[in-house]
Amino acid sequence: MNWNLIRNIAKWLWIFSILAFIFFYAINKRVLIIEMLGSLSLWVLLAATVLVISAKLCLVKNMCLAVRQFAIQFNFLDCFRVYNLTQMGKYIPGSIWQFVGRISVLHEQGISSAAIRDSMLAEHIWVSASACILAIVLLLLNGPEFIYSSLINYTTPFHLSWLIAIILLVILTVGIVLFKNCKLSYWIVQLSPPLIALPVLALTWFFLGASLWITVLPFASTVPPFFYVVGIYCFAYISGFVVPFAPAGLGIREAILVFALSPYVGSNEAILLAAVNRIIYFIVEVLLSGVALRIKMTSS
Repeated sequence: MNWNLIRNIAKWLWIFSILAFIFFYAINKRVLIIEMLGSLSLWVLLAATVLVISAKLCLVKNMCLAVRQFAIQFNFLDCFRVYNLTQMGKYIPGSIWQFVGRISVLHEQGISSAAIRDSMLAEHIWVSASACILAIVLLLLNGPEFIYSSLINYTTPFHLSWLIAIILLVILTVGIVLFKNCKLSYWIVQLSPPLIALPVLALTWFFLGASLWITVLPFASTVPPFFYVVGIYCFAYISGFVVPFAPAGLGIREAILVFALSPYVGSNEAILLAAVNRIIYFIVEVLLSGVALRIKMTSS
């Protein structure tokens, strides 16, 4: 059985399904969409954009810390250029093109294959692990005082918080056990982040969560807890990251956000807000890649 062919078919079917949903939803709900967009002020959209830009700059800083840990002498502008130029590759079906682009650019700078491999592995482990850990911690924070109501009403977001956090905790535990049993323990020290990376990564997720949270406020009958939204965003990111047939987590991240926000804003509003969040994120990536094109590598 040709698994590569099956994966490629699944990816394209998924992309066409998402595009078809967007097309028919936009046609059927066009009046409602226009009305809801009118509730989002320009200032809210600008603030959300600034927060996403701030998060992307934190991710550039995270790359700087990773490459320097493996003796790659890049400054912030070098990392800004490489990171933002290659990020657009994740929207190409295959889920590998941002990595291929990064490897190609770094090889052109004379970086060894081992340093490229280790720095990229460290960078993405730090991002994924921080999102997973924050999702567990922040979602559990929403639980203790609502355990009883969660047990009697499974639709409450607090029950969802605990369920998601437990799932992530199990995945993290299994991952640690497998990591240890594979006799890769020596990598723990080599790939562990420097202390300065911890606040950088935390700020990344708080900025991204805040960019969603402020767009929810105009529609919410009850304001969702800030930590709940940040935790859900982290969980949505991780889920989109690990699904191989969804480029850049397209559709996966939005589905989770819609499900998690619906108790506060309703399903139609949640769909719109998830779409707006994705559009803002994409626009920021395009803008930053345009800026990156004008930056020359100082390490050449």
